[in-house]
This record gives sequence, structure tokens and C-alpha cells, in this order.
Amino acid sequence: MSNMTAVKLSELSALIDSGERQRLRMLLNDQHPADLAEWFQDLDAARRLSCFRLLDLDNASAVLAELDTDLQRQLLKDLGDIGVVPIISAMSPDDAADLLAELPEEKATSIINQMADNEAADDLVELLSFKDDSAGGIMSTDYIAVNASMRNTEALQHLRETYKKDEVEIYDIFVLDADDKLVGWLSVKELLMAAPDATVETLMDTNVIKVQIDTDQEEAAEQIKKYDLLSLAVVDAEGKLRGVITADDALDVLEEEADEDIYKSTGIDVNDSEIGDNLGTNVRQAFRARIPWLVVTLIIESGSAMVITHFDSVIKQTVIAASFMPLLTSLTGSVAMQSTCIMLRTPKKQFAWKNIFKNILHEFKVGVMLGTACGFLAYGMSFIFKQEGGQTLGIVVGVSLLITMSVGVMIGTLIPVIFERIGVEPAHASGPLITSVLDVCTMSIYLSIISAFLSTIV
Repeated sequence: MSNMTAVKLSELSALIDSGERQRLRMLLNDQHPADLAEWFQDLDAARRLSCFRLLDLDNASAVLAELDTDLQRQLLKDLGDIGVVPIISAMSPDDAADLLAELPEEKATSIINQMADNEAADDLVELLSFKDDSAGGIMSTDYIAVNASMRNTEALQHLRETYKKDEVEIYDIFVLDADDKLVGWLSVKELLMAAPDATVETLMDTNVIKVQIDTDQEEAAEQIKKYDLLSLAVVDAEGKLRGVITADDALDVLEEEADEDIYKSTGIDVNDSEIGDNLGTNVRQAFRARIPWLVVTLIIESGSAMVITHFDSVIKQTVIAASFMPLLTSLTGSVAMQSTCIMLRTPKKQFAWKNIFKNILHEFKVGVMLGTACGFLAYGMSFIFKQEGGQTLGIVVGVSLLITMSVGVMIGTLIPVIFERIGVEPAHASGPLITSVLDVCTMSIYLSIISAFLSTIV
């Protein structure tokens, strides 16, 4: 396979304009679908459609699955139902379901009804019925399963026939009982190495990792990551095998969840991946996603303004002490965000009460040590700004840092826990919310201490 990066977009455009369709067809079908999808991003709509029509069916379905949502919709619209149905039919069930889920319900139903393979059409209808963020929503119905009572030779023959018919990628072989309930799994190697008359039941591993259909997609992906699986079985309430989640799908889920956490940690309210994809191009969606937590920040930060107004006379009498306010808010906010980041990356099971107190105590100890270290540094820095009364000012700033940073790590640890306990996404706890709350706390603590020691500073 040739290197896609070696072919410049200008050369492709020139080849399209020259009308050398046969050469262009060979070039396009010689590329990796992921490279082609990236390449198509930079083409105008007319050239993109022209190139896409030259792809073999398998390549077209693979490229379509790799494209961004907006380009998928545009291509499907340009191709029309006659051109779309064969491509959808050639796609893996999970990719096809993801694509159809982005279309209007009437359009998706029309495409499914035109599919010649009734079994594949039924699979798509079933997959579309599950929630997008569930294990059922990301699973594929393409898998290899054998019966526990089969002999080795029968199982191998079943694998040959299934692969010849559906060209299913073989990761793991799942074992079912007479009622189609999942009872074990085994690898192709074990079948190949076993005696011909051995039964599958004697070869299989009964310790099979599985999740329920309604399991959250992130939890399912974490299972694949934890156990280093190539595929994860998805079962229904009766224990019957309904599909599998492959490692590449799990990687997509983890990447999507990480993106959402990053957005949420900065106060951007992203309800789905499509909104996240459009934040850089859709002004209206970007405004709606970013405004809610900014309003919350505005309301909370008004508390800081009220605190500063309350201590207005104190600030007027000791301007030098007020100059340390940005230092305190910055350091306290930074240490709190560090604690929050640690909590957000902590497995959800660690949010149990027995682990929460352990985490809080740990972060409090760290906060006291960091506050003490930064307090001593601030104490030394205070002499640079004022000689007379500098020692008292340094003590006040140092003690204030010790207290505010200790409070900061506590807030940075507790708020994500509280959000988790009340059923709110913990990522929302970071960014604007914690920063605003800490600003109010920091100003209140620092200015109160300054007020108490005012006579010795001025």
C-alpha cells in the first residue's frame, strides 16, 4: 500500500480535473480508509463526491465510517438512497447503526427497509433501539459463537462457514448453551491445537467477562481496558449473548469521554459528541454550550466583590497587603484544581464513603504541606515590598496561604465527590465553579486576617 502522505492534495485535484478516472480509482482504492477520510476533509463537495463514487464498496463503507458527522450527512444526501443502501449494507452493524442514528428517523427507516439482507436489517433496528451511551448502543452483532456441545471439528467448520458468509473479524469465540446463554469463550488457537473429537465444553474458559446491554458505555470500555480484551461480550437480562464490543470501539468511547471531561472541566456544557465537534464552527451551539457555567461564575464571583466592598476601608489603609490578593487566589485556585484533577481521574468505585474520607485526609495533609512551603516563600517575598511592618505582613500572608491552600484542596476534593453523590457529572465541579467558590473563600479569609492585624501592618 502506498503512503497517503506522499500524495499531495493538489496532485489529486489535478488528477480529478484531468478526467483520468481509471488511474484515480486505482490510487484511491490503494489507500487506507482512515487516510482517505482525512484527505476528503480538505476536498470541496463536488470533488469529494466524485472521488467517493470511485471507491470499491468495502472501501466506501470504511471511509464513510471514518468521516465526521457533517460530511457523512452531506455524502448520504448527495448519494441518494440508491447509492447509500449498498454502502450501509457493507458496513459493520455498529458503524452502520451509528451512521443511521445521525439521520432523521424517517430517512433511516427508509434505508433499512430497502436492504436486501433481512437479518442485517433486523440487527440495525435492534441496535438503534438501544441508548447511544450504553453497551447496547456501541456493540456489534458481528461475532463468532459456537455451541458448548459441538465437537472441535464441527466448531472449526462452523467458523469457516460463518467467515465465508459474513467475513466476520475473529477476535474471540464465544460459547453458548442450548438456550443461547453465554457460558464461556475460547480462542481460535485452542480450537486448532485441540484433538478433533474434543468437545467445546472441555476446551472453553468459563470465566468470561461480560456486561449488560444497559451498562454505561464508559464502564464497558473500562472493562476492556482493565482486562486487556480484544472483545467484550454483551448479554441481556437472561444471560443471552446479544453482541460484542471490540477494542477499537472502546478506544473511541474513552477518547470521546476524555474530550467531554475536558470540555466540562472548563465549564462548557457538552451533551453529546456532535456538539463537541461543532464548537469550533457553530456559533450558536458554542454560545449555548459555554454560557450556563459562565452565568454561574458571574453570580458566585459577585460574592467576591461583596467581600472586597465590605473590607474597603481595610484595603484603603494597607494597599501593600491588597497587592498580595492575586497571589493568594492564584495559588489557592491552582492547588484546588490539582486536587480536583486527581479526583476526576479516580475510578468511580473510589467515591464510596470508605474511600472518600481516606482521599480527603490525604489531600488535606498535602494541602497543609504545600501551604506551609508557599507560606514561607511568601513571607520572604513580603520584605521586598515593604521594610517597615514587613515581618508582620509576611506572617499574615504566609498564614493566609497555609489556611487558604488547605481549604482549597478540601474544596477541590469534596465538590467532585458531592456532585457524584447527587448524580451530577463531577467534571462540572472543576473550572469556573471551584475557582469562583475559592475566590470568595480566599478573599474572606485573607481580608479577615488583614483586618485583625491591621494596626501592626500600617
